[in-house]
Amino acid sequence: MSFRKIEREDFEFLWRLHNAALKDYVMRVWGWDEERQRQLFRESFETKRAKIIVFEGKDAGFLDAAERETETVLISIRLLPEFQNKGIGTKIIQEILEKSHAKNKLVRLQVLKINPAKKLYNRLGFKIFGETETHFLMRK
Repeated sequence: MSFRKIEREDFEFLWRLHNAALKDYVMRVWGWDEERQRQLFRESFETKRAKIIVFEGKDAGFLDAAERETETVLISIRLLPEFQNKGIGTKIIQEILEKSHAKNKLVRLQVLKINPAKKLYNRLGFKIFGETETHFLMRK
């Protein structure tokens, strides 16, 4: 597994990934307006900090994490369905936790309440410290 820089031409891959990873949850929580979702995605398209996850030579997903003075924020980790349940996300999050722990930093994230990824975060030791109407706020 490795990471590579996001290029402008990765927009369509990342849009497909966004749909594959989140469309079902977004539809269930807010409803899905294709045009509006594409516009919001384009506005939030981040190419400087985030990275493409490469697994066995194939673009498998996306990672966006921000290191701050006292914490690391796991903004988003997404994997295409064919790369899920292979330990990739677990390994990436464990590495983030180890690096942050070595710097005496918390790792924080938010997850949609209906997203089964919450089980992974629980298993990795994240605890809920707050919530919004739609998300659990978690940290370790």
